[in-house]
Amino acid sequence: MIKALIIYTQFFSRIVIPKAVDMSYLRRGLPFLTLFGLLLGLISGAFYYLASLVLPGMVAWVLTLAFDVLLTGGFHLDALADTADGLFSSRKKERMLEIMKDSRIGSNGVLALILYYALMLVLYPYLPEPRWFIVASLTMVGKAGLSLQLYRMVYAREGGGSGDFFRGSKTHHILLAQLLPLALSLLVFGWKGLLAYSLVLLGAIGYRRFVYDKIDGHTGDTLGASVEIAQLLYLLGLAVLG
Repeated sequence: MIKALIIYTQFFSRIVIPKAVDMSYLRRGLPFLTLFGLLLGLISGAFYYLASLVLPGMVAWVLTLAFDVLLTGGFHLDALADTADGLFSSRKKERMLEIMKDSRIGSNGVLALILYYALMLVLYPYLPEPRWFIVASLTMVGKAGLSLQLYRMVYAREGGGSGDFFRGSKTHHILLAQLLPLALSLLVFGWKGLLAYSLVLLGAIGYRRFVYDKIDGHTGDTLGASVEIAQLLYLLGLAVLG
């Protein structure tokens, strides 16, 4: 477990842990991926809680979104933009994959980021309490959404890439990764939390089908984008039901 948490911290955040860990633990440690998400999310949750003590809630929320970018380096936001540029380019598969590898951001990527943050801001007033816990759980839910994409994953690129480290993930590891977010959603929000999480599950199925129809598999970018999509769906579910 410790090696998995270390490699996830090194891979998904800007927190420096000067210890070498084999990259195979990205896949082997999958049952602990959501635990890592919760531990990382608690840092943002604590930041939001402290900020909300002295600032209006919306201001604390916006600052927390900025803090999260500093904490993670916008790792999955970059993937969301690249995915939007590629999959909505109306090109053939090979060209879509080339576009996603381009370091430059296009109009579709810009629009995706604008819509992402617009939804984040619009949903905030409708979220139930405790909001600090919602902030803390978002990274966990996002990583749960990522793990769902790994079920019998086909990798779209022939030469491999960052997402290829997850290929061959075991089904029972994916299921184990769902237990923590399911349990906490039920514990904190009751049946409404379970319904909100079910939206993440349904969204994961629909997103996977959409990506596979476009490029016949996943890439590191499409996997990263699934994290942000899962977070938005969870917030949407809590806002509607709350």
